[in-house]
Amino acid sequence: MRRHALPLPVLTAVALSLLAALPIEARDASAVRGEAFAREHCARCHALGRRGASTMREAPPFRTLAGRFPVDDLADVLAEGVDHRHPAMPDFRLDPTDAANLAVYLKALRR
Repeated sequence: MRRHALPLPVLTAVALSLLAALPIEARDASAVRGEAFAREHCARCHALGRRGASTMREAPPFRTLAGRFPVDDLADVLAEGVDHRHPAMPDFRLDPTDAANLAVYLKALRR
């Protein structure tokens, strides 16, 4: 049985069109890692997606954080440490890689 291979330009065009159809977050590995970090550490209180309310009223949805803080500086702030932002939020300091990934995810929520 002989297979018919598609020419490389056709395969490339198909791959690019599939990639373009994905949400921005799915295309950016840092945003995906940032979302995974947020799901593990922040989702108990904060809404993470483009819709929905936070389970804790005092905890702002992540989609609003990009509008409240300069996202390009947010990775540095997260790595330096964050003090209580709402009463139940613990103080924390993120590893620089986790901070950068989380900042990329927050930035992706603005799109």
